Amino acid sequence: MADKIKLALVGCGGMCRAHVQRLKDVPEAQVVALCDIKPEAHEKMWRECYNADKSIRRYDSFETLMKDPPKGLRGVVLVTPHTLHFPHAMLALEKGYDVLVEKPMVTSSVHARKLATQVKKTGRHFQIAFQSPFTAEFAYIREALQNEAIGELQTVSAYSCQNWKQFTNGSWRQQPKLSGGGQMYDTGAHLFNSLAWLIDRPAVEVYCKFDKKSTPVDINAAITIEFEGGVLAAVSISGNTPGWQEGIWLSGEKGRFVTGIHGGRLEHYDAKGHLIKYPRVTQAHFDPTKNFVHCLLGVAEPRCTVRYGILHSWLMDALYESASKNRPVKLTKPPLEPLPVPRNISRPGSASRGTTSPTARTENPC
Repeated sequence: MADKIKLALVGCGGMCRAHVQRLKDVPEAQVVALCDIKPEAHEKMWRECYNADKSIRRYDSFETLMKDPPKGLRGVVLVTPHTLHFPHAMLALEKGYDVLVEKPMVTSSVHARKLATQVKKTGRHFQIAFQSPFTAEFAYIREALQNEAIGELQTVSAYSCQNWKQFTNGSWRQQPKLSGGGQMYDTGAHLFNSLAWLIDRPAVEVYCKFDKKSTPVDINAAITIEFEGGVLAAVSISGNTPGWQEGIWLSGEKGRFVTGIHGGRLEHYDAKGHLIKYPRVTQAHFDPTKNFVHCLLGVAEPRCTVRYGILHSWLMDALYESASKNRPVKLTKPPLEPLPVPRNISRPGSASRGTTSPTARTENPC
């Protein structure tokens, strides 16, 4: 049997446990290190999730992990606060490790450019753990858009609603030095990345208004976006309201798609306006962690590369600039590499390597 892909989990908070659960379905991977600046966090995860396995090393800092890594370490999964993604990813790439980073990739377009350069320089595998690009529903929609199944894309409407203000109160998510922003950089990041990944073209102009609701960060926001090619988008983000709802509508001249910001559901309206509640989807479904490991094994294509971190960060910088200046902002052209030609590789076939089940897969939005 081939050696397993050995990984380190960095940042042992709530979202890290989602990666722990996903890795249980990936027998080709092995967690060999846990890292958190709070020793009680990695110790708790070590005991609760790994039965105090003595083969798993624990670290109190990322720098120590990089200086003295476990033998055979192949990659790192970064689940740290948003503004730490850039220095951690840069260091990991420099040290020769493959990287899966939680969303957002970075919180600055300057950092996005530098990180893209580092990825190209090192040749290491790099992905962002936005959930929606890894779903079968999003693969279906993007392929259909590229094949003009609904004609020329006209408009996009998207929204998210949740009680974000309350459940992030007192956490690093409301500390700009760690979060980079508020609800727009948290659950909103999933929404904006979904648009960037599906449309796969830069935004050219934005207008954004937000309300902090007496907190240090944005809570509610109303946004308009013009994408290259004249596609117009309207986005509403509500972070101070009960429950959880979200959705995306992509309207073309010959049809329409409805989905969620994490995938998980799909409606296709044809040229006659008829609804196909859940069309036949043949594309593979992954989660970010599974796709990362299978890419390292050479049996899957990467679904959310640095390209989408660049598209996302260029958009976010413009949104915050627009809100601060209270006017529309035109974007500069981002430094995008051409889309890679898909390799001729084996496609996922077993249950552990993708599924096309139409069951909902909405996860914790953070």
